[in-house]
Amino acid sequence: MPDLSIIIVNWNTRDLLGKCLRSIYDNTDGLTFEVFVIDNASRDGSVEMVRREFSQARLIRNKENFGFARGNNQGFSQAKGKYVLMLNPDTEVVDDALFKMVDYLESNQEVGAVSARFVYPDGTFQRYYRRFPTFLSMLTTWFLPRSLGHKLRPTRAYLMLDDDFEKVIEVPQPAGSCLMVRRGLFSEEDLMDEQFPIFFNDVDLCRRIYNKGKKVYVLPDATIIHHWSKGGSEEGKRSLFLSGEYFISMIDYFSKYERAVKADLLRILISLGFLIRILAFFIGYIFRIKNREELRIEASRFDIFLWRKSVFERKPLAEVER
Repeated sequence: MPDLSIIIVNWNTRDLLGKCLRSIYDNTDGLTFEVFVIDNASRDGSVEMVRREFSQARLIRNKENFGFARGNNQGFSQAKGKYVLMLNPDTEVVDDALFKMVDYLESNQEVGAVSARFVYPDGTFQRYYRRFPTFLSMLTTWFLPRSLGHKLRPTRAYLMLDDDFEKVIEVPQPAGSCLMVRRGLFSEEDLMDEQFPIFFNDVDLCRRIYNKGKKVYVLPDATIIHHWSKGGSEEGKRSLFLSGEYFISMIDYFSKYERAVKADLLRILISLGFLIRILAFFIGYIFRIKNREELRIEASRFDIFLWRKSVFERKPLAEVER
């Protein structure tokens, strides 16, 4: 049994994927590990690059884009490691970060998962950590201007804006860009709930870890470079589709873990928010402040959300583990 299984779900990020894989093989000493690259029908030569330059990695090639959650489950079903790391292709491992993460899990049995300190390519700290979302924190974070919302306690607590990341710290929901979990916690189930193909799958995963009586921590001395939102398409993530997809998953998350009335109220508020923006864009279009394309995009986002026009197949919501 290897110490670690590393799962990388890729879609059209050949150059970044190459840097990610090189950083793993160059910087991971003192561990036995296996690497799975799950390619979601890339068209940029990613598959050929992996075959040519990283033949030691196990490649799973999908004929279509199955999304992040299903891709990770494909790798997880074949993973043999004691620990499993979900790693985005737009990341780079710095020094012995993965060894430190495994070592911490080995020494702290009450911990179910760990993440690393994210930095931008220039080395500055990337605050990419969250507490679990609440109805109130979603209201203050998404329905108020940033200048106001970020001054309010619910948003500051949710985004962990006042927490000290210079020390080992409990973080209920670090990003799935780099998240190492105990394989044994999920031996009889999928790693990720495929109801959340792109967004909120990491939130759901961490929630399930806590429901199993374990905690999640971030290690300040384990560093990962994160090229922020470059793992989704050729030009970064497409806001037209993904903004609607994000809010669909938000509603599904609240439907799974909260009272139905909260999910329903959020759905109404999000719809009203879209309608207000569309009206504002329409007025801007009349007075030539906005153009027709901007108005069309805003209307399309609402259409995706309202009618749940996801390109990914969604399974029924899994039962919550109590």
